[in-house]
Amino acid sequence: MNNLDREKLKNLQEKINRMDPVDIAENLEELSKEDVAIWIKLLKKDLLADAFSLLPRDKKIEMIGSLSEDRIMSLMKELEEDEVVDTLQELPANMVRKLMYQYIEEDRRPIINELLGFPKESVGSIMSVGFIFVKSTATPTQALEKIIHSDLDADRLEQVWVTNESLLLIGYVNLADLLRNRDKKIEEFMHQINASVYATDDQEVVAKLAFKYDLSEIPVTDSEGRLVGIVPAEWAIDVMHEEYEEDLGNIHGISESSPEHYWDKSVLRLAKDRTMWLIICLVTATFTSFIIKRYETLLASSVALAAYIPMLMDSGGNAGTQSSTTVIRGIYTGEIEFKEFVQVMFKELRIGLIVGAVLVAVNIVRMSILDSVSIGVTLTVSVTLLTTIVLSKMIGGILPLIAEKIKVDPTIMAGPLITTIVDTLVLFVYFEVATLLIGV
Repeated sequence: MNNLDREKLKNLQEKINRMDPVDIAENLEELSKEDVAIWIKLLKKDLLADAFSLLPRDKKIEMIGSLSEDRIMSLMKELEEDEVVDTLQELPANMVRKLMYQYIEEDRRPIINELLGFPKESVGSIMSVGFIFVKSTATPTQALEKIIHSDLDADRLEQVWVTNESLLLIGYVNLADLLRNRDKKIEEFMHQINASVYATDDQEVVAKLAFKYDLSEIPVTDSEGRLVGIVPAEWAIDVMHEEYEEDLGNIHGISESSPEHYWDKSVLRLAKDRTMWLIICLVTATFTSFIIKRYETLLASSVALAAYIPMLMDSGGNAGTQSSTTVIRGIYTGEIEFKEFVQVMFKELRIGLIVGAVLVAVNIVRMSILDSVSIGVTLTVSVTLLTTIVLSKMIGGILPLIAEKIKVDPTIMAGPLITTIVDTLVLFVYFEVATLLIGV
């Protein structure tokens, strides 16, 4: 290797070791195998570990396959327990066994096995067991000594948890407060615990608490109140992002089969993700077909009625989706609970009456200007529109509450499901009203 090559490698090493792990991971995904091998050799161990934890499954498998035994052992040592668990959950079984018994230190295996035992998307599957705590009787100086001698990363030492003599979690103190109040008792400047979660809780609970209380770390306790782990705020943000993508998919009828990026998924897999709800909608649309056939004599006698079916169905579907979206947001923030079922239904009833009345007024003006139809048809459309909006608002408001009560994702109710239910209801109401006001 000549001096020019050495200089290039030195410059590259300085450059990449100043990069953020997120940017390093993005580059490792795009680089060739040869360049990846160079980057692995030049990167600091902790930076490589942080970047590795952010890589997609296929890239992790490829990288582990290219590393020497010493480098694999070093990588596993640098990864935190929760990052090791995330990696093991993505790898093939034979590779998991090899990593567990050849490259992961024996004293870490019980913790990793315990974390692996938690259900996917539970708090336990994402929590970190790397934290520091002191008893409330400790002095700030003693707490600072514990911090100094800890081998945790600096970002895990900004907050120190406080327990009583029975090791039950009672609060936390910030590192800055320890430095500023060395001559005080910890209890004098300790922050009380606003909320905590259990390891078996759904990970979405963490995101909700972080948002509600603006926490930098969310404590995870056992049933007796002892601290067993923490979830940093940046991980809660990741959970929020995952839940947002999942909810967005539910709302639009897309079932994500894997977390891969758009360009990494095959056309067949994308088609599979999008087909399920379309099939469900296709099957449930059979009900609307039955209703139309039942009233085909009415339609034949008043063909003008058919022209307003799309408008009524769209209005009902949109009205229901608006209500469900609002209620789901309230459920997520903790503002709305199932016990308020009746209040929500009554409020959506009043909203529906106001919105429906406005739409009816606008539609009557529109029909009088653009359409030449009988008073009977105008009255039928108007009554159906008002009824549809009111019922759609109420259904859209209560279905997410029912879903939350029976432990089903409420966002499912905001997508194709509510649209199908409302479409069927609209047609039934429309033709029944037409039968009363127009007759056959």
